[in-house]
Amino acid sequence: MNKKLRKALALGLSCAMMASLLAGCGGKDNPSTSGSTSNGGAATTGSEIIPYTSKLVEVTADTKSAKDTLVFGSNGAASGCFHPTLQYSNYDREVIFLAFDRLVTKDAEGNYVPSLAESYTVSDDATTYTFKLRQDVKWQDGEPFTAEDVAFTYETTCHPDFGKGYDEFSAALVGADAYHEGKADHVEGIKVLDTYTVEFTFANPYLDAMVKFIDKPVFAKHVWDTIPVGQWGDATELLQNPVGTGPYKVVEYVPDQYVKMEANPDYFKGEPLIKNFIFKVTNAETRPNEMAAGDVDMGEVNAWRTENVKTYIDNQIPIAEIPDVNATYMVFDTTDPILSDVSVRQAILYAIDRQSIVDALQNGHGSVTNAPMKPTSPVYPDGLNDYAYSVDKAKELLAQAGWTDTDNDGFADKDGQKLHLTYTYSTNTENTQLAQVLQQYLKMAGIELELIAQDFNTVLAMQKDSTQKFNISTMGATYRANMGYGGSNMWMSRFAKDAKEVELLNAAAASHNMDEAKVNYGAWCEYQNEMVPQPILYFRSQGYAVNPKLVNYQPIQDEWFANVETWYFEQ
Repeated sequence: MNKKLRKALALGLSCAMMASLLAGCGGKDNPSTSGSTSNGGAATTGSEIIPYTSKLVEVTADTKSAKDTLVFGSNGAASGCFHPTLQYSNYDREVIFLAFDRLVTKDAEGNYVPSLAESYTVSDDATTYTFKLRQDVKWQDGEPFTAEDVAFTYETTCHPDFGKGYDEFSAALVGADAYHEGKADHVEGIKVLDTYTVEFTFANPYLDAMVKFIDKPVFAKHVWDTIPVGQWGDATELLQNPVGTGPYKVVEYVPDQYVKMEANPDYFKGEPLIKNFIFKVTNAETRPNEMAAGDVDMGEVNAWRTENVKTYIDNQIPIAEIPDVNATYMVFDTTDPILSDVSVRQAILYAIDRQSIVDALQNGHGSVTNAPMKPTSPVYPDGLNDYAYSVDKAKELLAQAGWTDTDNDGFADKDGQKLHLTYTYSTNTENTQLAQVLQQYLKMAGIELELIAQDFNTVLAMQKDSTQKFNISTMGATYRANMGYGGSNMWMSRFAKDAKEVELLNAAAASHNMDEAKVNYGAWCEYQNEMVPQPILYFRSQGYAVNPKLVNYQPIQDEWFANVETWYFEQ
């Protein structure tokens, strides 16, 4: 089946023909890929794709950009929630990372580099982090940046009315629980020592704290402290017109079309050389031609099959590849009467040949994992169930849950009800192809899957609203460097408040050293591996096609726009 699936996709055959190929396998296991967790398949080779090589040039007072506008082609639209701690999507987060700045960033070698902070210290027991701030930073409305802004940014994530939940970073702070429960008027573990010094103290050693500091930009207290925290999500005017400290300002937001940003002349690292930065919603199929025509300067590469990158190759446009950045989740509504049964969730995962999907849809530019964590993580445990592709195992588990095909129509049923599930996904080429393949895989296991295509923000809103019911949906996530990042996304599957999930994740976050972290995060991964509330179908490499005349861009893990103020176009 693996070869037939790859061939069907490579030839661009119709969904019906692909379904016929898949169904023609008769539900037999595929021994060539069972249990495989490594990259494979007919990957697009480096001799075909032109790998991007950074041009790094020191900027001087005489450096000028040959173009004054950079157009970044995005797969989806920003929702207009340009708030550092409330945003849910990468399309908003990209804008936020240009409008705001962070205490620290990362360089190409993975080192933490002070940004809003001038310097920082960490106590020997990794419980106290102290930041000395720069004194030359101003907000884009001219107000000075101080330690009060930093304290406010992080303390409000512990507020009982904070709209995005109470994550493990916030809960780990000394006194956070008392504040979250309304028993204290501030978080004891966040202290403003003076105008330009702020200190964070955790109840236990917090090994991932620095990762969180590079992930949360700081926002202005004087802008947001007049609005109750619980009403922030409704403050549309402020959300769409952010006041940051970053290199660019939002000047125009047109929903579903673009976000235009202009260089901040008072940016503390220097005014950007490129005056305008535009995030434009573009079609993945037409984007390569737009880049070839010079209408787009950078663009996401999310599909790696030869036909997806051919235009880039033909036009000598290089592609930067960052491996295993994006996770594609299969999200189960764990409160659904059918999918609350873990046997059904496990059966669905057994029914899918994930490695074949990586090979066919991503041309090998991805990997399979068996927990919400990259398998390259130092705390990823051995011995996890790999859910090796097996239709027989899937049917066995469904039978244990009471679902068998009693009327010989090819679909399992129970108490007169056919096993019919919906699959809601956001419309783009990759997701559409994935949905069609999943539909056929599940059909072979006796599950009827109805496909429902929606725009990205509609799918996201459905997952965020716990009153909206669904069966299965998909969502991507750009994985951060913190070891427990996958736990922060369990709201999608309504699994975030599972008592054992919370207990294991909090224990892992409180690990005193890496040896403890390996044990504790291993226990959490094992529980996730058993419960599979939102298994990762695969990790995918993130690619960026880059205008070859762009200078000083560096593709860095966890950093989209490193040193963007120094970017420029050469003649």
